[in-house]
Amino acid sequence: MTLLEHSALAAARRQRLSLFLVKAFETLHPGERPLDCGWYIQAMCHALEQMERGEERRLVITVPPRHLKSVTASVAFVAWALGRNPALKIMVASYSQELSRQHATQCRTLLEARWYQQLFPNTRISDGGNRALEVVTTQGGVRKGVSVGGSVTGFGADLIIVDDCMKADEVKSVAVRDEVKGWFGNTLFTRLNDKQSGGILSIQQRLHEDDLPAMLLERGYRHLNLPAIAEREEEVPIGIGRVHRRVVGDLLNPVREDKALLDQIRRELGPAVFSAQYQQNPVVPEGNSIRMEWFKTFDETPARSWFTKVVQSWDTGMSAAPTSDFSVCTTWGFREDRWYLLDVFRERLDFPELRDAAIRLWRNWKPDRVLIEKAVSGIPLMQEIRVRGLFIPFACKVHVDKETRFTGCFGEIEAGHILLPTKAPWLETFCQELRAFPLGKHDDQVDSMS
Repeated sequence: MTLLEHSALAAARRQRLSLFLVKAFETLHPGERPLDCGWYIQAMCHALEQMERGEERRLVITVPPRHLKSVTASVAFVAWALGRNPALKIMVASYSQELSRQHATQCRTLLEARWYQQLFPNTRISDGGNRALEVVTTQGGVRKGVSVGGSVTGFGADLIIVDDCMKADEVKSVAVRDEVKGWFGNTLFTRLNDKQSGGILSIQQRLHEDDLPAMLLERGYRHLNLPAIAEREEEVPIGIGRVHRRVVGDLLNPVREDKALLDQIRRELGPAVFSAQYQQNPVVPEGNSIRMEWFKTFDETPARSWFTKVVQSWDTGMSAAPTSDFSVCTTWGFREDRWYLLDVFRERLDFPELRDAAIRLWRNWKPDRVLIEKAVSGIPLMQEIRVRGLFIPFACKVHVDKETRFTGCFGEIEAGHILLPTKAPWLETFCQELRAFPLGKHDDQVDSMS
């Protein structure tokens, strides 16, 4: 390699995390085959670059086990970010102190490597700043490793990374799940130096429908989801102006885990564990007997005028509190004995916002009928709408239980009379709730549909 080529490669490694990662992997795993930086690794690196630049502040990455997530996010990314900004303060949390120590040691190995010091000459470990779980630079930057539940008093971070916050064998414990979420909300989040500009990254495999990623996604975190087997068509950004197009059945890393091996893993783990850890789609194993393939689908949403009638169905929650049920409105179009699901609105709302949402959705879709369950929060909503004279909602009084109503829809679904869109931002959450009912955490969309 000529001096000019070497200089160009060094400049590229300073700018692109994926190129830096390839060199970091060589340092951390000497003698092994060079890292093949596949598209999913490029996708993770691109998302992390956006965080480092401040373009993304809240991010959840979900990826199957043994796909280089920790080396990428907790080790290489931290070293790369400190190289670009030696004053950056980063906190990395894992489920155990031993894992935190391992990641800290690997990051320290990179910072002390000769090629790294040539690449980033302004980033050096300070005298006395080289401890088991903490590395301090001469410019005041820090990489601090912590374990879930541990004390973080006195340390402020510009960036917080949560990597594997819970052991897989603890997932069934409600107490452990609540402890992790409580520690994040009450302790870890408060350590951001600037709540507005500071970044939070959560990277792990999914374990349960009520795990930390579920809570963060409900709060609006951006989601980079990388299932082992693609379940829908999508474009995954892998760089500026570059995407990887996934089709249904596309494998994440076919060289390492082909279809035959994934089928074997599914048999050994069981469908529920495989769905969570490999497909990033945790479902309740003993959910109902519905099959999503019963639903017919449509690609493009027809114009409002194409339908014979449009109906909205509301299941209202009580408040905007994190523990409250969601307020859900499903909008359906009807034509020739078929119901088309056009839209799903799902948010936790206090009453004024609930009222405004009901009016806004009515204006957006111009439904022929709006159904509102005659329940505690539904009654005042109907009264308020009637007083305003905008439209007359229809009060639905429920006479049978949720499960009976839901299973009563199966015949229409199997007959192809209920259609779902092939693509919609709310579709995955909607289908997941249907599969998990009645043992899932939420049932508001099921209530609205049935």
